[in-house]
Amino acid sequence: MRKSFYLLVSILIALVGVALLTRPPAQAATAKVGCQPQNLTVRTGQTFYVTLAVTDTQNLYAWQFNTKFNKQYLEFIAVFPGDQLRVDGARHFLVAPVLVSGSTTSEAQNAAATRLSKDSGVNGNGALAHVLFRALKQKTDGTTIDLNTILLLDHNALEIQKDYVSGADCKVIIRDNAPLFVQAPVGELVFLPAIIR
Repeated sequence: MRKSFYLLVSILIALVGVALLTRPPAQAATAKVGCQPQNLTVRTGQTFYVTLAVTDTQNLYAWQFNTKFNKQYLEFIAVFPGDQLRVDGARHFLVAPVLVSGSTTSEAQNAAATRLSKDSGVNGNGALAHVLFRALKQKTDGTTIDLNTILLLDHNALEIQKDYVSGADCKVIIRDNAPLFVQAPVGELVFLPAIIR
């Protein structure tokens, strides 16, 4: 009787061990990209930035994206790198976008950055880039900044799967009498919310 009990317990332990060893590894969360803040109100003439943010990345080594906006209401100024690629002290290389202008919209195409002098990517959450604009004229019902064609790459230059948060769009309301939209300095940028009229 006692031998049967020990045999049964041994078989159960073996089955549990086999089940644990053969189960597939836990899937990492899918990276998410989006525009922050998603809604903002700025004063006509004010400079401001929106941030391309990422969460749940694994082995992130480089990124690339485009920014589409209505040029009647917004003037594109520059793209500045966020700190996510440099969070461990790595150097980086930033490629400035090419501005392509249409009749009412413009697109800053192929802004990109990569890590340098490191053999691996970074994990986690953070800012990939900050896109600086100037509000040109009042638009009380808002205008959209569309961060699109976002590409995340690992250290082997393989694409990292991602989901878009709210389409990676930001809505900007521009008012002549809005209070200044104050933002923190980003990267090497000493940001002052200048008003130009």
